[in-house]
Amino acid sequence: MLYSSGLILVLASCLQSIPTTSAQVDEPYDPDVSQLVGRFLHITDIHPDEHYITGGSISSSCHRNATDDDDDGMRAMRPGRTDGGIGGLYGSPYSICDSPFSLANATFDWIDKNLINNIDFVVWTGDNARHDSDNEHPRTQDEIEDLNKDIAKKFLEIFTPDKDDPFQQRIPIVPSIGNNDVYPHNIMQAGPNRILQHFSDIWSEFIPESQYHTFQHGGYYVSEVVPGKIAVVALNTLYFFNQNAAVDGCKTEDEPGTDQMDWLEVELDSLRKRKMTAYLTGHVPPARKSYSITCFTRYTDIALKFQDVIVGHLYGHANIDHFFLLSQSTLNPEIMEEEEEAGVAKKESQVSLRTQRRNEQDDDDDEYDPFHAMGLNSYLLELWDQYEDIPRHAKLTDYAIVLVGPSVVPTYNPTLRVFSYQLAIEKDMSQTIPRIAPEDEEKLDEEDEEFEDTTGKKKKKKKKPKKPKRPVNPPAAPPITFGFPLNYTQYWMNLTEANIEQKQPEYTIEYTSHEAYGMKDLSVTHFLNLARQIMKDTKLKETYLARMVVQTGTENDH
Repeated sequence: MLYSSGLILVLASCLQSIPTTSAQVDEPYDPDVSQLVGRFLHITDIHPDEHYITGGSISSSCHRNATDDDDDGMRAMRPGRTDGGIGGLYGSPYSICDSPFSLANATFDWIDKNLINNIDFVVWTGDNARHDSDNEHPRTQDEIEDLNKDIAKKFLEIFTPDKDDPFQQRIPIVPSIGNNDVYPHNIMQAGPNRILQHFSDIWSEFIPESQYHTFQHGGYYVSEVVPGKIAVVALNTLYFFNQNAAVDGCKTEDEPGTDQMDWLEVELDSLRKRKMTAYLTGHVPPARKSYSITCFTRYTDIALKFQDVIVGHLYGHANIDHFFLLSQSTLNPEIMEEEEEAGVAKKESQVSLRTQRRNEQDDDDDEYDPFHAMGLNSYLLELWDQYEDIPRHAKLTDYAIVLVGPSVVPTYNPTLRVFSYQLAIEKDMSQTIPRIAPEDEEKLDEEDEEFEDTTGKKKKKKKKPKKPKRPVNPPAAPPITFGFPLNYTQYWMNLTEANIEQKQPEYTIEYTSHEAYGMKDLSVTHFLNLARQIMKDTKLKETYLARMVVQTGTENDH
């Protein structure tokens, strides 16, 4: 908002029945007048499907009645049941079927009845169109655009400001683009392009006016959800995604992925100077098997370098409830080069699920990254290795935590997640939140080493050229920081019961991070301790697995 146009905006507001969105308001946070409740919603992977048929066979992605289904050419696009059974009224848990509109509508109805006025903002991490899982109903660009538009309208409808209160604003809603929100899936050229223009139009109420040009250029932006205090950064992870053949990761300066990372560093540096906190959000999580090596390394470096600003990494896409680590150790260039070579060799030797089950088709692009291709058990082996490799005396500043929220789409059971965050304000935050200044960063040791030659005389050892050392990571923002995540409540819908009872389903509490895991807050310390406990306590590990697949009892079926 330009201050010079303030008078015009004030006069305009008197003529409008609906005020502007909160994303366009830049008034600083005032604790004396604030109505913040200290909670926000994370929702991801809705995947509505207009072709879904109640009673349709699961092997046809619930698109055709069982008697009409010849099961020809069907394949498993996600972990789950691929044959036998039919789709229920509100969806089919643990299957390849996407969400019927009855489930999507029930989800928004529940949010409307239970979360309105109880949350301060919404993090919405994409995938609002169905999967391309049925040869007889291939996706089209028009269909994908319409589905994204429909879901955007639902958010606008349920978060409509009170018309009787001319000063009420719509709470900030921060969407990001999913890999199935584009056509073809996974693929996005450098912007500006038609896809980004479409999202610019349908998300105009969500994207701050000051960020509109940035979004049209690259599909990413930052929203000050609590002005002057908390920012949510919505990243376009398609430019990092290793399945996007239209780009080449973050290898060169002219790649859109590199451009986005450069922008991210500038934004985080600005937030640091303003003593704000930030959540990094997006669709595809920053995992080594999902991002290009160059983008993964850059993201990890930024996550650690700005951990005094970043208080959370929130993503979707994987459909399972879990967390993983970003580690300083992965920034070793030699290790990353070896992994990249190994990954290329493995990719060349693997035959994708798409090729296996759709030999009749010529296209060999895979809708899913290696997580979906290798299945849950293989993914878990790597996750357990990561948990086990945490040193006994781990240096906390060497780690960042990525939280992957489970989905609404019933790959397992539908879920929503509500975070609570720190609202307390210290009198002098500069005394309680350590911030690192460039002049205080670790300096290179340039002292000459001494050694003795054969005559016993000490000589100075010739200095070898040293590789530049990476600056030391700053101390992480402490839990007393305004906006720091303290707890999350995981809600789920029991689809089996909902389909049997044939009545409006409800989301209920599955667990909370505080009660289930004894976590006082969502800091690195507590997640590292939880990872260690999971690997030591068999019962806890089983419980963690059950929650990972959202109480479907399928943790050992993959």
